[in-house]
Amino acid sequence: MNLKELILDRIRESVDVKRKILENEDLVEKILKVASLIVEAFKNDRKVLFCGNGGSAADAQHIAAELSGRFYFDRDPLFR
Repeated sequence: MNLKELILDRIRESVDVKRKILENEDLVEKILKVASLIVEAFKNDRKVLFCGNGGSAADAQHIAAELSGRFYFDRDPLFR
């Protein structure tokens, strides 16, 4: 397999995962519930902790960084 085929395969795998998420109503509802709980915690001046081990720790760190910085528009961080 050449590099271009490898890259295209990885992109297709990513699209397939996202398609499966979109088709899984139960999972979408769980994501909505977790997002709502996080929003509610921040609105009530509470904290949200993210943790993991190995690659999951990197994911947790990334999510925390997204919430403490700016993404779509310049704004104050959600927490400090």
